[in-house]
Amino acid sequence: MLNSLTKWIRHLFGSKPQEPEQDVAATFAFSEEPSSTGKKVTAFAEEGITVVPYDENLLERARIQWQFGDWESLARLERSTLQHHPDRAKLALLAASGHFQQGNISVAKQFIQLAQDWGCSKRLLGQVLIAGVHNSLGRTAASMGDKERAMSHFGNAVSLVTPGSDLRLVTRARTLEQYSQLGQPPIELLQHDPKLSEATYPQKETIS
Repeated sequence: MLNSLTKWIRHLFGSKPQEPEQDVAATFAFSEEPSSTGKKVTAFAEEGITVVPYDENLLERARIQWQFGDWESLARLERSTLQHHPDRAKLALLAASGHFQQGNISVAKQFIQLAQDWGCSKRLLGQVLIAGVHNSLGRTAASMGDKERAMSHFGNAVSLVTPGSDLRLVTRARTLEQYSQLGQPPIELLQHDPKLSEATYPQKETIS
């Protein structure tokens, strides 16, 4: 999976891709507050005047799922859910991340193409894809028992895309989730870092 991801990045950005400079305006660290009503709002379809409902909290949920590495939930995002959403390009990119991490390379490429077709910037695309490489390297290090290297890669992944977050807590929360997915809960992190207990992963939400 890692080889496929790196090859895809080379295909998009050239033979020697470098980590793109962070574009604060193009990250997922938005200042908008999600609506507390949980209601759906409407948007105009691209053609005609048909009013199409969309979930205004979908991007915020997907952003949190990405931060914690909940790839399964991101991979459940469907094109039909995204196509009329005003942030569909970013959502398609997050869906691609979920598929890449689960090894669904062909589906991930389809969502990458959608993100590009819907106007995703090349810089943001590069940041998220390279963050995915760091996450895969972190999982590899975790499988080899190298906790420090794993956390370093997880931290690099998070900081590339959501620099405005509490990097320390989010990195450890990402680490817990990835270790859990690998069947290796890092209990020592909880024992030696009291603040980590505050970064417990929130209840997973089903994206409809």
